[in-house]
Amino acid sequence: MVVARRSGQDAVNHRYRIEGPGGSGEPVEMVQDGAGEPAAFRWRGRRYAVHAVLASWVEALPWWVDRGCGQRHVWRVEATSRTGTSGVYDLYRISSGHRRHWGLERVID
Repeated sequence: MVVARRSGQDAVNHRYRIEGPGGSGEPVEMVQDGAGEPAAFRWRGRRYAVHAVLASWVEALPWWVDRGCGQRHVWRVEATSRTGTSGVYDLYRISSGHRRHWGLERVID
């Protein structure tokens, strides 16, 4: 856990890990907008609405994971749950052949 400053408050950075190809994170159910970017997601039974995409980048998967053919697209978003919990979330999509997998890697709340 890393503590960072954000808007004059202490923000806590949590990193989540699971076993599986392409890296770390926890699975999420994703709703995409017309451009394919995150619009909303469900994580741990709670729905979050994405208000802003703060950054986006693409990473190649390591060769030992997918023989060098797959990619991991990452979005850093600002989102709020229905209960008002808001934060910054790093969401990713792994594209490998015909397989697509969405996950959540980091939360700054």
